[in-house]
Amino acid sequence: LNLAATPLTRGQLHRLQDARGRLVLCLSGTLWLTQQGDPRDIVLEAGDEGRIDQEGLSILSALSNARFVLSH
Repeated sequence: LNLAATPLTRGQLHRLQDARGRLVLCLSGTLWLTQQGDPRDIVLEAGDEGRIDQEGLSILSALSNARFVLSH
């Protein structure tokens, strides 16, 4: 499995629409994952992963310069 990493600079956002079931793997830095209709704030550090389990809009926000991959 060889997935291209997406870089985000601190403060940059990455929007995902209807990505339910996708897995976010944080390769470096710190990411904040928030999902429409979900009160949780999920913070991912390097090596952490989080599953998008809500329909609608999900947003990844870089709390520091970060790189991540999305898989199914």
